[in-house]
Amino acid sequence: MSRWWRTQAWLAAALVLALGLVAAAQTPEEYVLGPGDVVDIVVFGEPTLTVTVTVRPDGRISYPMLGEVQVAGLRPADLAARIAEGLQRYIRRPQVTVSLREARVRPYVYLVGQVARPGAYEIQRGWTVVQAIAFAGGVTPRADLRKSQIVRQKETIPVDLERLLLRGETQEAPAVVSGDVVVIPESALRRVYVLGLVMRPGVYEISEGARLHEAISMAGGPERRGALEAVGLIRQDTPQRARLQTYDLTRFLRGADVSQNPVLQTGDVVFVPETKTPDWEMLLRGLSFIFPFPLIRW
Repeated sequence: MSRWWRTQAWLAAALVLALGLVAAAQTPEEYVLGPGDVVDIVVFGEPTLTVTVTVRPDGRISYPMLGEVQVAGLRPADLAARIAEGLQRYIRRPQVTVSLREARVRPYVYLVGQVARPGAYEIQRGWTVVQAIAFAGGVTPRADLRKSQIVRQKETIPVDLERLLLRGETQEAPAVVSGDVVVIPESALRRVYVLGLVMRPGVYEISEGARLHEAISMAGGPERRGALEAVGLIRQDTPQRARLQTYDLTRFLRGADVSQNPVLQTGDVVFVPETKTPDWEMLLRGLSFIFPFPLIRW
């Protein structure tokens, strides 16, 4: 096992230990409340304020005298303190205890590596790896989509995210189950995305100094309807921002205008639109699985 994979395995294990695969793995003091949990709230000497409630899907409960109370994300002790603080307006020195009567089952998956927001995510039954990645904000431009994996107990399931995300074969996406660790490694190679109206959309390895027209050629060239007059180049320039610049590649092909044929960088996204005046706002929304943060125009 390489050093990178050992590191990722350690991170995944740390996430599992820190967050717990199920509620039973946590002590009552550490347990974080969420929708579906049933809690007993006891106020000493106040039977009308001693109730058993279920946390609603919106993460709240209705409580006498206080109305709506946000519960999700709090530990039982935190909730007790919040209720006590609210009751101080009506009761002198209220003594409140909160205990967990019934914990919900929490199906979690863990995403590590080149995703926008690595961490643990609660999933719905039947979710696929694509839905889990989307919930985590999408992949980063440096993701090695072809070498992603799902680690499930002692089993490792290879996942070709390039085929699923870039070629639209989402019906082939494997389902994820509670406890899965989705690992998306960083590519060690110079790779760019070539998308839109090209013959073979996908991820391509480029040499140092490779230019825009070379990447499009590697993807089989433009389709007949592809508008080379408005090729988009999207580049991440800060950890939380990317920029879009458009180029008229026909000026290079017909007149050797090198200003319209820039040198590419690792992680660039090249997009060949269908029209000379594309709706870039709409197209960029479709690329949110690669760039999950704001994009601005050069």
